Amino acid sequence: MIKKAIQLYEKGMTQSEVAAKLETTQKVIWRLFKNAGYKCRVAKKRNQFGENNSSWKGDRAGYKALHYRLYKARGRPQKCEVCGCSKRNRRYQWANLTGKLSDLNDYKRMCESCHAKYDKKIKNITK
Repeated sequence: MIKKAIQLYEKGMTQSEVAAKLETTQKVIWRLFKNAGYKCRVAKKRNQFGENNSSWKGDRAGYKALHYRLYKARGRPQKCEVCGCSKRNRRYQWANLTGKLSDLNDYKRMCESCHAKYDKKIKNITK
């Protein structure tokens, strides 16, 4: 078992992945390596952003997750693209234009009042 564990580990798997493959726990693998005197590599963070994350849902993500992606990708809006307002004491939001929430280019910066007017206009059109 130790030889197979070392082979998998040297191919780039983590101790947890090796343990899952060998149907045991990470602690057992760690103990095997320690008792055998095998020097493990220093643990480092892996890229867990976007599609590399095991919890990635793509277009099936929820409302909050999609907005979080939008703010990560495009930042916080600082001005309104409709009325041109950029006062510091106003709140600005991303307004979705067509209902395709997963398309990050389908948003426009708007102040709260323009966003509310836009949403009301869209509601009237769709009714």
